[in-house]
Amino acid sequence: MASTICGWCGDRTHMTMLLDPYQLPRQLWERTPHLNAPDTVRSVYMSVFRCSNEQCTRLSVGLAALDVGRQSGTTKEQMAEAQIQWEPAKIHRPDFPDVPPEIASTASEAHACLSIGAARAAVALARAVVEATAKAKGIATHGIVGKIDALRDGGTISALTADASHQIRKDGNSIAHGDIGDEPISADDAEAILEFMDVLLDEVFQRPAKLQRLKERHAERKQPKASGGQVPSQLAGGVPMT
Repeated sequence: MASTICGWCGDRTHMTMLLDPYQLPRQLWERTPHLNAPDTVRSVYMSVFRCSNEQCTRLSVGLAALDVGRQSGTTKEQMAEAQIQWEPAKIHRPDFPDVPPEIASTASEAHACLSIGAARAAVALARAVVEATAKAKGIATHGIVGKIDALRDGGTISALTADASHQIRKDGNSIAHGDIGDEPISADDAEAILEFMDVLLDEVFQRPAKLQRLKERHAERKQPKASGGQVPSQLAGGVPMT
């Protein structure tokens, strides 16, 4: 099975392959350029997948370029492990209503990148969100390491959230510094990084805002209410009743 954002229901789910992959005509095969070597022709296969979400179960088409003959396993097994292009595609852009707009839009864009398979871009944006969050809380310490530690030391985030934020930093740094081939980032890795990012935003912005609204509503309910009954005569017409 392949894991992806379902284009129908919008949930992260597993896609179960229902049919053996079908090989597209040769003119549609993908060419991958290599330095100092002829292009490698990769045959493109399609298959039908079913969403495993019980509330959806609708069908999607998956396409993948495979090096058939160079990899072990059947075509079906290779396609299950390949980077698959999905139709219909679903762009996942969650809202972060209690987060400063510039940070919220960047976090939403990170999720959108992941939903179209751009894992490295998603992680790079998550790193930017971490640093921008610290700046939004007034932390001007030089370097992202110091900013994360200052959020923790000031009690804004827990030690566990700080550790998760440092993981975002490390994975994001490998991309920002050009070390993109040293440690490939899978879709599952990027998804975990965005979950860390979401936890950070919840702890710094969203949870305090929610608690503040609950506190205000509770205070309103505790306000004394005007007693029912007749309006005092002095207020009704300005003349006391006799």
